[in-house]
Amino acid sequence: MNDKQERFLISEKTQQEFLDQTKVLLLEEHGLVQCGIAHCREQFSVFRKHPQKHMLIYTVSGKGWLESEGRRWLLEPGSMIIVPAGAENGFGIAEEGWQIAWLFLDTAKDWSALVTDEISYLLTPTAEVMYACIQTLLRSLSLQIDLSGAVIAHSVQQIDLLLRTPDITSQPRHQVRLKRVFDRVQRQLHKEWDVRQLAALYPCSEPHFHRLCQQYMGRSPIAHLTRMRMEYAARLLRSSEWSVQQIGEIVGYPIPANFSTRFKTWSGMTPRQFRQQPSLADKLLNIKNNPV
Repeated sequence: MNDKQERFLISEKTQQEFLDQTKVLLLEEHGLVQCGIAHCREQFSVFRKHPQKHMLIYTVSGKGWLESEGRRWLLEPGSMIIVPAGAENGFGIAEEGWQIAWLFLDTAKDWSALVTDEISYLLTPTAEVMYACIQTLLRSLSLQIDLSGAVIAHSVQQIDLLLRTPDITSQPRHQVRLKRVFDRVQRQLHKEWDVRQLAALYPCSEPHFHRLCQQYMGRSPIAHLTRMRMEYAARLLRSSEWSVQQIGEIVGYPIPANFSTRFKTWSGMTPRQFRQQPSLADKLLNIKNNPV
């Protein structure tokens, strides 16, 4: 990269939004120079010769790449890469729809717990949370000034908390990918999922996906899916007035008898009994969520 000058190539289909200290003074107090989000399409690449600020990139979806001093990192969903000031680098899109959150940090502030002399790459559950915090910060500017100020202050505090929490540690790659698969499933529990579809989201073969679930979750893919459905159904039975049939449909059981049978196998009670005995229901949920 020594022959490259600072430059960028960004397609018209790429969408970017960012904030800096000129718009939000609270950013400066917390050592944040700029932050933003981007949804990169077709073409997106940036080369930085002499960066003066620390840079963090969180990947939410799609894939990107970053190069520095002959090394190359693949930036996959659920990842964070930390580039210290002074490290010549280039980064860009590797897979269509690369969605990221990014921050520039002031080197005058103490970031020693987060930034080292070397580029750090890790998989972390904070990527989507950081994206949501920055997006909220951006959207809050359109609110009336009093409300906007309160939301901005809260959002900046959340961003600072994510950056300075000591236990932002790297998780095993397989664990992060499994979480991403089942986060997707959680948003579509009504769908008729099978192991082939779940493995395709990872992606890997069905036998390998089964082994990963057993290793990291202690149960088969379908057993974990059933548990997710029953736990969500239990919460709906306790907190909503929807009928048992409606709840069954929401969690993927369009036939009421099938839902009742499955729920009783999981909880020891029919859905109606569960709803009618709130004290027992709360005790069961506590046991299920906090196994010995």
